[in-house]
Amino acid sequence: MKPFYPKTVVEPVTVHKLSDNEISIRYRVYPESNHYSNGVNYEKIGDALKVVIGRCSIGETCEPMAKTVIPLDDKWEAEVHIPYHGEKIILVHSGAEEQIYP
Repeated sequence: MKPFYPKTVVEPVTVHKLSDNEISIRYRVYPESNHYSNGVNYEKIGDALKVVIGRCSIGETCEPMAKTVIPLDDKWEAEVHIPYHGEKIILVHSGAEEQIYP
């Protein structure tokens, strides 16, 4: 789970609890000519769920753990739904980590 994007290029990031077992994370997809984000990868570490925004090469197969549930449009946003069981949600950026929920 290697972070590729700095915090500034994926903001704004919003998190909403969908149910007792699932949350939604919405973020800005950074426009690149040879790559794109199709979702996130995550890993439970202790009492935290660490989330990394994925980066896919155009033309190659890319299977993030949680794919975006909305099509990429002129808003350049992605939304993923991930399992949630009361952990702290930490978004890992290149160079920093940030608790985004609760």
